[in-house]
Amino acid sequence: METRPSNGLSSRKECETHPQGLLVFTGSSDRDANLAKQFWIGASMYPPNESQLVLSRGSSQRLRVARPSKGSALERRDVTAETLKIQESEEKKKYLQKAKKRDEIIQLLKKQREERISKELVSLPYKPKAKVHKAKKVISESDKEDQEEVKALD
Repeated sequence: METRPSNGLSSRKECETHPQGLLVFTGSSDRDANLAKQFWIGASMYPPNESQLVLSRGSSQRLRVARPSKGSALERRDVTAETLKIQESEEKKKYLQKAKKRDEIIQLLKKQREERISKELVSLPYKPKAKVHKAKKVISESDKEDQEEVKALD
């Protein structure tokens, strides 16, 4: 099936039988030509209806600019203050949960430490005793003489 748009350059006979600007389908059955015309008519890009409307001189499409009212400013302040309070309360909850978790961890560590100490105390009598090395006192000669003089005085 051959499709081509008719334009001013096509033969005079085609221009007479088909209005200028429509598609011409040569060598196709009437059914195929009708279906193709319906398709191309539906697929063509027409401007939207809104752009084709004509406005009268007194009408305007623009909406008036809304003036901020005093009540709305107060309402916005109330809303922002309320939002801040909600955020602060959520943060407070979060920090309280973290503090609670921290306390639980500390309690668990204390419990584990106590259990470890009690186990060490149970096994203490069975542990081998470590040798205690006493360091020899090195006494200088002057100290020896002083000790002898103290003994002599007694």
